[in-house]
Amino acid sequence: MAERDNSRLLNGGEEMGMTNEQYKGILLDQLADLRRILKLVTKAGNAEAQEEVEDQIAKLNEKLKF
Repeated sequence: MAERDNSRLLNGGEEMGMTNEQYKGILLDQLADLRRILKLVTKAGNAEAQEEVEDQIAKLNEKLKF
């Protein structure tokens, strides 16, 4: 893992977090992955896994409402 350079923090600078667009992009990637997984577990007939994936998709959709 790369080391972080926190020298600017010592001089009163603030560390920047991700933008809303970056965050939304990550959520959309996760949503796409979960939709592919949902297709697989549905095809396999795994109702328990299907329910869990559907719950996770619903959570991501809620987070995307900003």
